[in-house]
Amino acid sequence: MPGVGETYWPEGDCGPLQVPVKFPRMPANPSPLTAPTAEDLSAWYRVQSAALAHDRPGEPVPSQAAVRAGLTTTGSSRRLVLWLLRGSADEPVATAVLRLSGTAAEGTPGPPAEVQMTVHPAHRRLGTGSRLLATVTEAATAAGCGTLSAEAVAGTPGEGFLATRDFVPVTRLTWQRLALDGIPGGIGELPDVPHPGYRLTAWEGAAPDTLTDGFAGALRGLPATAADAGDFRWDPAAVHETAELAARRGDRLLTVAALHDDGDVAGYTTVLLPADGARRAHQYDTAVVPAHRGHGLALWMKSEMLRRLPAAQPDLAEIHTGVPDDSRHLLAVNTTLGFRPLRRTVRFRLRLRRR
Repeated sequence: MPGVGETYWPEGDCGPLQVPVKFPRMPANPSPLTAPTAEDLSAWYRVQSAALAHDRPGEPVPSQAAVRAGLTTTGSSRRLVLWLLRGSADEPVATAVLRLSGTAAEGTPGPPAEVQMTVHPAHRRLGTGSRLLATVTEAATAAGCGTLSAEAVAGTPGEGFLATRDFVPVTRLTWQRLALDGIPGGIGELPDVPHPGYRLTAWEGAAPDTLTDGFAGALRGLPATAADAGDFRWDPAAVHETAELAARRGDRLLTVAALHDDGDVAGYTTVLLPADGARRAHQYDTAVVPAHRGHGLALWMKSEMLRRLPAAQPDLAEIHTGVPDDSRHLLAVNTTLGFRPLRRTVRFRLRLRRR
């Protein structure tokens, strides 16, 4: 394999093809962006939009404003480290965002980190991803993180890329889409069905102060494979920061929760409405506290959310969500509501060596 910046003459079945391929010329250990400019963010978006159009044809591409807001909005305990790699002609070649969480759950080796890495389709299989991942892994280790997570579409080269670099698959997810004009008949009446001992409530943004502790407890009950919930310490401060970050991006978080008669939060479901006016919402978590399972609360809460969405954002057309394959009950609930599969991904985790 030629070195960085060298020209490669690929071999064809009929001998050498006289078409030179330029390998991107970039440093072996690229530095992160400390103060991304407007041009940097525009270049980042070009990589992202090209990759999404190539890898997920037919799916909507987020707006440039939404991508910019996601890269420039951070919190006190959650920060982002960004890399933008350029080729020999200064064209954008690859991006990486490392998400760092400041606090770890008790008994874990350190706070979790997550990487989202994208290589422009025209610059893949040239070693760019390997060098970039090595840089990101070193940065996560230096930050004292215990794990580094990443996600790849099942059956694509990205899955093998992570598997051959000591990343271990921890869960498989099915991503689903619900067209709001295709909701089955009868779903709209489900919120009115009594569930003795429980009542529904809803809020936008941060959980009410009276429910923050119970909401944090429900978050701690998430499966360990859900967004590294098992490694992250959910407490009232983290709950408020999550809502604050969404508000600063201009997004809206809508939550429907089931409360037990004793006042405990028995379960919740949350949907994010994007700030850019996109007609697609994102289903965040849905969880029921173990002690309250078996009462049909997930279907009850999610059907109430569907009833509220048209008033919250009249132009909304669809909802996307990802569900772990081992959450068979939630997959069944979503099927009942009219969700249909889009794609499958694999979530990987790398245990980092402590210094």
